[in-house]
Amino acid sequence: MFGSLTRSVSGTTPALAQLSFLDAPPRIDASPLRDVVRRSARNVPGVYRMLGARGDVLYVGKSRQLRTRLLSYFRLPWPEHRHARMLRETAHIEWEESPSEFAALLRETRLIRAHLPAYNRRGARPLDKWWVIVVPRDSAPRLRVQRASAVGDRRASVAESVIGPFAHRAPLLSAVRVLNDALGLRDCSDRVPMVLRDAGDFFADDPRYARTPACHRYETRRCLGPCIAACTHAEYRAQVQRARSYLDGESDAPRAELAKEMAMASAQLLYERAGWLRDRLTALETLEAQLLRVREALLRPSFAYRLPSLYGADRVYLVRDGRVVSESCVDDPDGMDQLLAREAAPASSARALTVEALEELTLLEHWFRTRAEEQSRTAPTVRELLGRAANPAVSSGAVCSGAV
Repeated sequence: MFGSLTRSVSGTTPALAQLSFLDAPPRIDASPLRDVVRRSARNVPGVYRMLGARGDVLYVGKSRQLRTRLLSYFRLPWPEHRHARMLRETAHIEWEESPSEFAALLRETRLIRAHLPAYNRRGARPLDKWWVIVVPRDSAPRLRVQRASAVGDRRASVAESVIGPFAHRAPLLSAVRVLNDALGLRDCSDRVPMVLRDAGDFFADDPRYARTPACHRYETRRCLGPCIAACTHAEYRAQVQRARSYLDGESDAPRAELAKEMAMASAQLLYERAGWLRDRLTALETLEAQLLRVREALLRPSFAYRLPSLYGADRVYLVRDGRVVSESCVDDPDGMDQLLAREAAPASSARALTVEALEELTLLEHWFRTRAEEQSRTAPTVRELLGRAANPAVSSGAVCSGAV
């Protein structure tokens, strides 16, 4: 497991501290669980999991003081507090000790992403502060603007990619509307049924069953009309791909077309239309500036981060593309060799986030933004970081500033 030390009920060298009641009724007596926590848990950083009678993960949490946090659950009022209700469904408690708070936070984020527990309303809490553009895997997808935490609650198969994160919602919504209009993508509700031309509609040629568009955008040439079979899957997906190319920085065609239209309107003395097009062009240029900052953050050279451990030697974390891609104890020769090899490997050409990377990017941004002193523990390379430890007089630079 990632940077963890496990404890058992007996306190020797087992795998997990746990207590099970697999045949327990739905409302489980929590007092035996409390007794085990009192006997075995320690006040050190770590991660804990609450499991139901069938082994399903109900909740994942982390704390700098595991014992205190776990015991606090047993003092919550029943049934008012939702965690008290959760405890009555808990048949099994597991916890792992971590070498540092950072290791515990990273482990918690990965466990939440892996299990999506029912009582974790959101993933990592810093996600609530950010907005993203999501491209779903639908037959006729629309670009969604939503909180980053909402993406953390979804399975990775829901989205093709996630673009962001962004700090402000209003300008993002304006730019996405302009992009949808420029490319003919729908922006209607998911409740509107999509009937594309090649979907096998038996009554497509019967005027008695003629469909009407869900909004006025089709009549004004701002939507391809996937809700009334006005386009095929291939035609619609081609426009989605154009949107992806623009958001990934591979093409500026939508902005160039708007600029051309604005110039033509000005030449024809259509100043009102030219002003309207200018506002739309400004919205796209604002989005481009935000996208550039995101890409710069993702393509920023990797850096190394060294932290003291509660269990001996320091640990070194290698950060690349906004994620922790490798880590090792400094006194583990094989582990450090693997860390150096991973650092020497070619960097990816990532231009947009995946669902899996979103939580770690925002976690790292929040960690270093709220703990400025931690930047003194970073260096551009692992070798430089190790050399600095051997020569403390060498000062460090801020190589791990906020992501976006």
